[in-house]
Amino acid sequence: MFILQFVFDLTLLPGLAASVLAAIMAVYLIIIWYRQENRLMTDLPLMFGIVFIAHAINQTMVLLSEYGYLEMTLEVFRMRALIVGGIAVPLVGVLLHIWLPRIRKHHLRIIGLVIVYWVSILLLGPTQELIMLLHLPIIIFFMGGMVLTFAITWKTGRLKEVRSDLMVVSSAFSFVGQAGLVAFMAIGLASVPAMITAISTAMATLALVNPWYKVEARSVL
Repeated sequence: MFILQFVFDLTLLPGLAASVLAAIMAVYLIIIWYRQENRLMTDLPLMFGIVFIAHAINQTMVLLSEYGYLEMTLEVFRMRALIVGGIAVPLVGVLLHIWLPRIRKHHLRIIGLVIVYWVSILLLGPTQELIMLLHLPIIIFFMGGMVLTFAITWKTGRLKEVRSDLMVVSSAFSFVGQAGLVAFMAIGLASVPAMITAISTAMATLALVNPWYKVEARSVL
């Protein structure tokens, strides 16, 4: 029994390490945002920093639940849904930042409405299934919107300060990690999605920092 538990702990460790790595990169993005001269609450580094932190916490909860360290009761599920909201809501800010900069003064109001809807569902939903059912369309919509957005900016070159090609690949990795979560858990490899998420986070961080753009900007000057 001890040996079996030890093996499980070793299996869990890579996933937890990947989640910690994702959180570290998220903090790095938030620091970059904080050091900017003109900071907005919908700036990409801040939004993605929040997304990555929430992603890391959510992934950790999934791992702990899979290996029996955390019982997924309705109360715990509500908490997890709140954390997942930390992924969905900032993506609203990202899409608003990119596509609707002219109504910037209304961005926080729109985000506030999304937060009210999200929290209302997770507090009032009587079952896990219903909460997921009502939250899932929002997640799919905004994740799809992100992929489409960066695919367009990649082709058009509209968002030069971000490596849109890396963001598209990162989004694809993230989708694979989330879509394959159940399958990986079924064969005892719940840590794999966490590691895929860490790779996705690293690529997205590199895309947002975009050292190539900074070098190009200096060469122009």
